Amino acid sequence: MATFDALKSTWTPDDVLHFGRRAGFGLKPEAAATLAMRAIGTTVDAWVDGSADEAALTAALPLANVVDYPGYGNEPDQWAPHPFNLRVEHPADLTEAQGYWVWRMQYAPNPFTEKLALYWHQHFATGAKKVDNIPLMLKQIQLFRSLGRGPFGDLLLAVSQDPAMMIWLDTVQNKVEKASDVPNENYAREVLELYSLGIDNGYNQQDITELAKALTGWDYIGRDFPDPKNPYYYNDAEFIVYRGQANPYPDHPWLHGYAMLPNQRKSGTFTLFGVTLDLGADSHYGADAIRLILTQRAQACAGFLAQRLLHFFLSPELPANVVNDFRDVILANNFAIGRSLKVLFKSAYFYDPAHRFALVEGPVAWSVRIARLLMPDLASAMAPYLQNPANPPRFGAWSAFVNWDTSGFFNMGQDLLNPKGPNGWKEHGGWLNSDTYRHRTRTAYALAAKEGRGDDHNHVPRFLFDTDIHEWFPATPASALDVFNRLVALLQPAPIPTGLRDAWLTLVWAKPFAWDGKPATEDAVRRLAFLILCSPQAQQH
Repeated sequence: MATFDALKSTWTPDDVLHFGRRAGFGLKPEAAATLAMRAIGTTVDAWVDGSADEAALTAALPLANVVDYPGYGNEPDQWAPHPFNLRVEHPADLTEAQGYWVWRMQYAPNPFTEKLALYWHQHFATGAKKVDNIPLMLKQIQLFRSLGRGPFGDLLLAVSQDPAMMIWLDTVQNKVEKASDVPNENYAREVLELYSLGIDNGYNQQDITELAKALTGWDYIGRDFPDPKNPYYYNDAEFIVYRGQANPYPDHPWLHGYAMLPNQRKSGTFTLFGVTLDLGADSHYGADAIRLILTQRAQACAGFLAQRLLHFFLSPELPANVVNDFRDVILANNFAIGRSLKVLFKSAYFYDPAHRFALVEGPVAWSVRIARLLMPDLASAMAPYLQNPANPPRFGAWSAFVNWDTSGFFNMGQDLLNPKGPNGWKEHGGWLNSDTYRHRTRTAYALAAKEGRGDDHNHVPRFLFDTDIHEWFPATPASALDVFNRLVALLQPAPIPTGLRDAWLTLVWAKPFAWDGKPATEDAVRRLAFLILCSPQAQQH
């Protein structure tokens, strides 16, 4: 029987927690207990399809950035709460974009949408430093949200024509205007090696050369210019092929005055994987070359995707037959990613104990998951503001966190939206070394200990993550062991040895236990949460 044929018929709260960690950013135990009473199939379908209403999330975005000090220098004098600055006419730097996306991850009612977008960001790794346009980077992430569940061929073509990707891997440099010009092969090589087939898997140098020829003249034009005097300062862009056609945008600031656009495409035919196509309209000006990857190398592409998806969602070490079986799932579902992952998440194999805590969680997902578990949900976070607009919402100060001198995602090894190269980050064990681990402990302290970030303009203390320990405990603990057990249930580390647990409790509660609301008691609870989060077990999921 194939690996993924046996379905999980019923599930326990622990099963749901495992599913929530892998297919999202974690669930609180109470939410898991509720979902455990529902049918697996319909629950997984709704989760993967992203059917939850996002109106409340959209309504909260204008209040999402909790920076609450006046601007300095050229920064705007904005007081919190206010929206993240994500347009080029604002100081839309990388920290604002990182803060915006992780805020969405934390509060999204459809967490799988964001988790899958995070996966695709690793798969199609694109870096803000070279792209040098934050709105274009976020446009790519929105592309992952919109198309990430659908047919992989549609996503692959859309990413190939995405402005950020075209800058990142030099498609915009692939211009041929005279016979002696040589096509730029950078994207043609990487789309085969990194994004669709894998190294030396069903293609050769001639295929790379022919694919590069098919992509000549691909470029983009800017849209949404905030400063008419600066046409290279724009908030959006759209794909175009420069092929000598009549100018479709005579009033565009880049194209003004052109009656005909330059011809930067090769002419004639190209031959890819043994298929010869015209370079003109018959191949949709090269778009069909991307589709040939799936039609002519379906087995190889599905196998490559199977390995990458299972590595991210299931386990880093799997037998070849398991990868091949998931390859067959992808093929049977015509490369529809959402449908294929539904098969994985409904299978008994996914819930096998051997796969629990088998992955080291990446810094971004780890930070977001802990924030979701320790902080109030969206409705509760908005409540203080809705009761009195003088009170800011209890959102995490994500922009401040990612710009933090002592931590942030860069120091933990995952500079969100800014990988160093097109092969992304080293996952699993690659996330942990002596330097990145110490920054995880700094992040754990900020989350567990309610680390301050100074007073606001009204001299009111503010925190990076405004947590309340009483929200962590739905029932009053009767002992230090009760506190530990609840924190473990909430934070969901891999099993912690009894001896280590007892040593922590002895350290934290030197005096007889009392749940008395005193600062010393709160300090003990937070110290214990910090110790749990710093443990090797808490890095696994």
